[in-house]
Amino acid sequence: MREIKFRAWDGELKEMIGPEEVLSCSFIGLDGEWLGLSDLLKGEGGFELMQYTGIKDANGIEVYEGDVLKDHNEYWEVRFFDGAFWVASIRGNAESELLCGNDYMEIIGNRFENPELLEARE
Repeated sequence: MREIKFRAWDGELKEMIGPEEVLSCSFIGLDGEWLGLSDLLKGEGGFELMQYTGIKDANGIEVYEGDVLKDHNEYWEVRFFDGAFWVASIRGNAESELLCGNDYMEIIGNRFENPELLEARE
């Protein structure tokens, strides 16, 4: 059975809202209004929603869209495209569907809290 979870990036406050808060909608937007999942899905309030891939990294941490993974000397960004989760090389020279066999990769950050990780690595 596939587990469906979301987290959200609060672009105004520059902080990540965890899956438990997103599910319970137990947070308030900057304008003082309660926000629900439907608001997040529409991108309202400066929030960006990211889905759990159903895969964990080498350390057992859940992998979400927007995460940056490291595999030996390669850095990968997790993306959702054409109905599937993919990893795209930060160097831009490769991409691959994110599969269960990718559990040797390690999360080193995400594109919101660590934008410097998206710079090409040598």
